[in-house]
Amino acid sequence: CLALSLGRMCAAQFLRQHARRAAFGAAAAALSGSALLLSGSGTDGGGKQSFFTSSILGTAASEAPPTRKERILVLGSGWGAVALLKTIDPNLYDVSVVSPRNYFLNTPLLPGVTVGTVEARSLIEPVRRLLPGAPGQAEFFEAAAVSVDTASRTVTCRDVSGITAANPEFTVPYDRLVVAVGAPCNTFGTPGVYEHATFLKEVEDALSIRRKLADLLETASLPGVSDAEARRMLSVLVVGGGPTGVEFAAELHDFLKDDMPRLYPKLGDKLSITVVQSADHILNTYDARISQYAEKKFARDGINVLTNRRVMEVRAGEAAVMDKKTETKQTIHFGVCVWSTGLGTYPFVKSLQAALGQPARRALAVDKCLRVRGVQDGSVYALGDCADIKSKAAAGAELLDHAKELFKQADTDGSGSVDAAELSTIIARLHTTYPQLQALTGGRSSGHGESKLQGIVDKFDHDKSGALSEHEFATALAQADAMLSSHPATAQVANQQGEYLGKQLNAAANAAKKTANANAAAKTAAVFEPEPFKYVHMGSFAALGSEQASLELPGDYVMSGVGTMMLWYGVYFSNQVSWRNKFLVVGDWFKKSVWGRDSSRV
Repeated sequence: CLALSLGRMCAAQFLRQHARRAAFGAAAAALSGSALLLSGSGTDGGGKQSFFTSSILGTAASEAPPTRKERILVLGSGWGAVALLKTIDPNLYDVSVVSPRNYFLNTPLLPGVTVGTVEARSLIEPVRRLLPGAPGQAEFFEAAAVSVDTASRTVTCRDVSGITAANPEFTVPYDRLVVAVGAPCNTFGTPGVYEHATFLKEVEDALSIRRKLADLLETASLPGVSDAEARRMLSVLVVGGGPTGVEFAAELHDFLKDDMPRLYPKLGDKLSITVVQSADHILNTYDARISQYAEKKFARDGINVLTNRRVMEVRAGEAAVMDKKTETKQTIHFGVCVWSTGLGTYPFVKSLQAALGQPARRALAVDKCLRVRGVQDGSVYALGDCADIKSKAAAGAELLDHAKELFKQADTDGSGSVDAAELSTIIARLHTTYPQLQALTGGRSSGHGESKLQGIVDKFDHDKSGALSEHEFATALAQADAMLSSHPATAQVANQQGEYLGKQLNAAANAAKKTANANAAAKTAAVFEPEPFKYVHMGSFAALGSEQASLELPGDYVMSGVGTMMLWYGVYFSNQVSWRNKFLVVGDWFKKSVWGRDSSRV
């Protein structure tokens, strides 16, 4: 009887659940039938390319066939991509992410990994935990983007991991593509960098430096190692005096001061740190007061700073360095060489630039709304280190934004082209509004340099017609715009760009929803115009070691010292992308303060 009763109860429970699922499925089908379709591109009444255009089916909502949400494909898993994922509404878009690494990395704290101040696992967060919406609502593919077909709106990807399937390549369709692949370190063509130096850009780089430092320390501690050989082993060369290079040198000095007397008491006076900087000062992008403070502190700490120097070649255990002023050369021996000299360009970005007709520059040219220039339907965006957005783009300072109008003004005879005389006239009229035009004229603002202006025409006259077509005219304006200053390639900028783009995409979808029940004329004219991206600088930190830091704030305010380091701890605690990361990083800081840094080589 008991078994029969339990069987009846289970059967009744199954039937109730089945009925609820059937009712839910019917409701979901009804809802999907009235979904809104966002078109990939459109024009307003004047034929102007719009950012988003809303469109619905001509039938009633109850009779409309099922539709889908727009597909947003994000390439990358850095600051910009993660900020976008945390902002985008997954109920409005189908989101997919493609990245060769399946985690986010908090790069500003990476120098601490090299000496054990923080652990690598504390700085990373799996991308799958950061995907928006419920489990399965967004997708992630661990692969590298290879190429983009803007006509068919597909991205070809390839699995570059250690384990691959029989066919490692696949394609992912999109309606909106966000390129946030970052940028590699720039070697400036210096021979031997890849073979004999180590970058500090990824987790693997920091762990490699940490293992090599531990190996050198243990080897230098062995009996029979001469004093000269130990000093050579423990010579650390840092190429690049930017924030990464300076903070690595500061972390290494703290390890030398705080931990080596206890762990390696016989080697304390043998480890040396040399920073080679091409500019006049380290931290040259910061306020001059911070640069001077950092240089004085490094001098007190015994860190050798060589400015106005260029590394000509890196060989096994040594680097050839030239003084840029006197052109004298010297050889610097090292056990570890850390290369941190700016950003380069990934092959994927170069191929996309070539496909879109963009000049071969370090980053993708984007407009004030982060749309990649050269994509006619405005469906591709770029942000972070791989995007070049001008500082004054929001104020309309770029010539390219007015290229069509300026071409019409320049073509005074209506021939459909601009000759040297017409170019001289338009430049003379615009040079005060757009000072970047002086990059084309060599500083001339009027028609006195006819030969120079003819040279401009000849340079951009690809079809050799003797005058500039509209496309050639725009190419010349693009070169002038390249002279404008850009936003810095920092995590702060990328984070703000990701948040901005996510909000704009959400606003576009919500605006389209509001027009779903409008009449046909209103639907055709319903265009969402985004606000331009405006970067708000919140300040810049530089950790200088010995529990001291410098801070540059807007309004010409600079502060340095131990109190600033306390602010640094607070800011970088709040910048962690998850509570898991917050607890892990604070735990690492606590362990370092109580038990010191971990010198294990694993």
